[in-house]
Amino acid sequence: MELPAFVRPAEPTIKGTCAILVELNSGAILYAKNMNQRIYPASTTKVLTAMMAIENLPLDGTLTLSYNSTHDLISGGFDYRMQEGQVYTIEEALYGTCLNSVNTLAYALAEEMGGSIPGFAAMMNTRAAELGALNTTFTNPHGLNDLDHLTTAYDMAKIMWGAIELDDYRRIAGTAEYTCAEPKSGQTMTFPHTIRFLQPGNSWYDSRVVCAKSGWTEDARFCRAVYASDGQLDLICIVLHSTGADDVDADVRSLLNYGFDNFSLKNPPVFGEGSILGGNIRDENGVSQKIYFVTAEGTVMSGGKILVPNTYADMNWRLDLSLKEQNLVGYGSLGGVPLVEYPIFMVSNDEVTTKAEYFPTATAPQPVTPGTQESSSADASRSQEGATVSPEGQEEGNTGNLFRLALIICGAFLLLCLIALIFTLSQNSRLRKRMKRRNALRK
Repeated sequence: MELPAFVRPAEPTIKGTCAILVELNSGAILYAKNMNQRIYPASTTKVLTAMMAIENLPLDGTLTLSYNSTHDLISGGFDYRMQEGQVYTIEEALYGTCLNSVNTLAYALAEEMGGSIPGFAAMMNTRAAELGALNTTFTNPHGLNDLDHLTTAYDMAKIMWGAIELDDYRRIAGTAEYTCAEPKSGQTMTFPHTIRFLQPGNSWYDSRVVCAKSGWTEDARFCRAVYASDGQLDLICIVLHSTGADDVDADVRSLLNYGFDNFSLKNPPVFGEGSILGGNIRDENGVSQKIYFVTAEGTVMSGGKILVPNTYADMNWRLDLSLKEQNLVGYGSLGGVPLVEYPIFMVSNDEVTTKAEYFPTATAPQPVTPGTQESSSADASRSQEGATVSPEGQEEGNTGNLFRLALIICGAFLLLCLIALIFTLSQNSRLRKRMKRRNALRK
């Protein structure tokens, strides 16, 4: 989801062509640059391959490298340690795929699951669509260039989000280095992670980075898919087609710092802590009346947790009243940005004395017609201009209006009758005078 209409902190400038930064607890997109542009993902493709292997294969199962897995790769895509007939466990193959980005092992995993590369590519695209990556068309499990092998930064964030929900993926893809022995050749295989953020002792090391995947081809340039957490915020950062290794890592670092340093999670407020709130209104006659209402449990309007820029984090919550489908609702807002919706239930003056029995059991709200809102004291009381909110006040107001209308109608009727009477008398007087003149002429 898009972050609500806050005034945002200044965004960093990055060199990557496409990028996205997402906070997972809230689902908010904190930064986006060409996030829907279809582009080559290089070896960040292997995030989906590894996720599907964890979902579909037993980690202690065995994987034998086929002829195709060791020969059907473009120049530059080979790892010459990998030979036909070598045997690895699925878990060992995943370490090689996720850490050292071994194309042969990704190829072999794809054959194990799909029978062939085209068969597995169809599975990949189906799984990507299930994750919400609807602009992704993968043709292979490793990310070596193909004209139709395309995704977007937005889609890669969806895919990465799906992968990190798996404990085994986070564990494997977050390991700095892994060593195993290949039984057929007796060779020891060491798979160091290509992501410098995960290498202790490296100047780029970042303890917040939980797991990540690198990517590079001549056409895709430098790519990164990173998941990081500081214990409060959880961020996915995707950068595609950056200009160099240092540039892409600087892009990632800038985006992670932007997220962690400038945003905070907030808990929704409980206005009145379940008690009855009071406030004054002025009805259509300008008469001030006291109203009472209770707030039911609020619903975060974004659907996730509340993420706000730090400049809003220390602001006081405000409860604003409004009409929604003829029902009175409250909106908890920070700095004028509505974030939480609360059902509002009107109560009478008598019910104030029995609030312990009344709340949180809610009755149907009374019809209301709120107008302009005015803020009042810190206990969240509210005043509304030109409104009739209190059930008693509304009933009395409606009765008074009907009585006044009846008086006006009766008065108008009497006035018309009086005018008709005067007209009739005038006509009669004229008629008598004519009769007298006519009788005089006859005589």
